[in-house]
Amino acid sequence: MEIAAVGSRLAGQEAFRVGPAFLGFCSEAVSTLPVLLPFNITVFCFDFAGSGLSDGEYLSLGYYERDDLAVVIDHLRESNRVTCIGLWGRSMGASTALLHADRDPSIAGLVLDSPFSDLKVLCEELVDGYTNSRVPRWVVSIALQMVRSSISTNADFDIYDLAPVQHVSKSFIPALFTAAYNDHFIKPHHARELHSAYAGDKNFIMVEGDHNSARSKFFLDSVSIFFFNTLQVWLYRQTVQRKHC
Repeated sequence: MEIAAVGSRLAGQEAFRVGPAFLGFCSEAVSTLPVLLPFNITVFCFDFAGSGLSDGEYLSLGYYERDDLAVVIDHLRESNRVTCIGLWGRSMGASTALLHADRDPSIAGLVLDSPFSDLKVLCEELVDGYTNSRVPRWVVSIALQMVRSSISTNADFDIYDLAPVQHVSKSFIPALFTAAYNDHFIKPHHARELHSAYAGDKNFIMVEGDHNSARSKFFLDSVSIFFFNTLQVWLYRQTVQRKHC
């Protein structure tokens, strides 16, 4: 299916059942189905503009993607086929969810797998990692300023605004954070810092593996319990049972 967003078409997949809904991203679709569908939770996954089957020339790492996310959430709410909505994002998807969460407190729950806390910090860490810290920090700073200026001119946004850590103190949606012990791309301290500063009810789980590893059954079971509670699946089941009495 397709949804129009800021002049682009977003490609999405849905497994619709009337009731609570989970919203995620297509790369995670396969792993989410056995976790959520048994609870009669609608699963809706989509590609951000600039990725997968969606229109768009580039990714903004969360800056414009949060508006894509808002459009998809509005689409689900206007469908009258969902009762409440939860988000499950990984990497950029998790950071995007945090960039949007303080704008929409009615979201029922967030699962945040390996988000970055601040893009500037992440870029500095990646340069240090790939060069074994042989590039002086002042050189990295100048290079980042050049990239920042180019992106601002061509894509009309400031990469230094991509700092979810500046949003979490205003977010009160129940959240489950996770990071992998051997993630050398977005290091676990990013998720820990976000979790520490997060204002709402929160939990944190460390998992085995790296940035792209399949998540363990323990973690997936934890996610299913989290969404069962935050999406109020039990309440929806009671409502359905009353209607059939």
